[in-house]
Amino acid sequence: MLSKLKENQFYLDSLIFFIASFSGGFGNYIFHSLTARLLSPSSYGELQSLISLSVILGIPVGVLFLVITKYTAEFKAKNENQKIYFLFKNFTKKFFLLGILLFIFLLIVARFILNFLALTSLIPLIVLIASFIFVFSAALNNALLQGLQKFKALSVISIISMVLKIILAFIFIKLSLAVSGVVGAIVLSGLVAYGLTFMPLRSLASLTTPTSLPSLPLRQMLCFSAPVFFTLLFTTLLYNLDIILIKHFFTPELAGQYAALALLGHIVFFIIGPLIAVMFPAAAAAHISSERSLDCPNLHNSPDLPDAILKKTLLMSVSVGLMALVFYFTFPALIIKIIVGVNYLELAPYLGWFALAMFLFSIVFLISQYFLSINQTRFVYFLGASVLAQIIFIFIWHQSLWQIIWIMNGVMATCLAGLAIYYTKTLKH
Repeated sequence: MLSKLKENQFYLDSLIFFIASFSGGFGNYIFHSLTARLLSPSSYGELQSLISLSVILGIPVGVLFLVITKYTAEFKAKNENQKIYFLFKNFTKKFFLLGILLFIFLLIVARFILNFLALTSLIPLIVLIASFIFVFSAALNNALLQGLQKFKALSVISIISMVLKIILAFIFIKLSLAVSGVVGAIVLSGLVAYGLTFMPLRSLASLTTPTSLPSLPLRQMLCFSAPVFFTLLFTTLLYNLDIILIKHFFTPELAGQYAALALLGHIVFFIIGPLIAVMFPAAAAAHISSERSLDCPNLHNSPDLPDAILKKTLLMSVSVGLMALVFYFTFPALIIKIIVGVNYLELAPYLGWFALAMFLFSIVFLISQYFLSINQTRFVYFLGASVLAQIIFIFIWHQSLWQIIWIMNGVMATCLAGLAIYYTKTLKH
């Protein structure tokens, strides 16, 4: 089995990135377990709402990340290495300036965000907003590394950042900085991780010469950004909007309970996420290679076709996800005790069903990323309709946690069915 694994680069990359990401994910849940135990439920609810807010506000960052990752993988497949260096050299300063502009805008609307989320202090929000100064530049570096499939470097940086975040969060909470301290730990560890990404990127300087600077397909990249934006917008809302709305509709204590439930359920996505991260650049590169080899009679038997990569990722994701669900439904109280403590044991009846919603979302996200990697875009209508349904249903039915959980499961299942039909009827013909 080990020799076969070494012969298959996709499985090997998946295993390396999965192990490292699992370690990072484990560290992430130590971080959340620590903060959930040391903060009050209402403070923890504020922290989770701020994290969800940062994810939603970071959608443009995610667009940048996916576009750069895809085109880096394509340039690598075409041996156009000078274009990769050109991306790095010309966009680092531009994205830093963009981050400063976003920081200023968020400062202007900070008071509105404070009131909508019913936050008790403006300080943690300001600390979070400050992170957007460097977030675009950090996304550029990480996207280059992922497009180049430097998964070992990404894994090491991720683990270092996670360990630092845990240590800083513990210190800052003990210094009575509460939510502001935890947000500060997240921002500082992210800044350190950004600095570390320059080390594996040093070799890019050897890919070009001062007299030979290539042109980039900027118009093509810009056109691709539109479907990427809507894909990330809709998937991010599907994954995070429930926490924002619950913070708005529920009491602080109940919102904190739901934040802990979301934390526990999101483990399923964190487990499957690394497999999707490996699939995206691999499928994009395979798509380019297959387009350039249409005259090859043996192409459809190639294990490196994008469709084959999707099936491999889907098989691994479903296998891992189902094993996780069995554990969630069988030992909910044990999971709660280990991760967030006995104060949240009343969430046990909900845990398996919320985890199921996150499993369905993980497969939705996987298929969406695959469509983007092969330049298919019409699937975004299914995602948009699902987000609209989620918003409408939560606005109508938000009297109990069960209502929210059934809404999440129903929306995710319907969206997945729509994507499966689109794949079968469109791409397979």
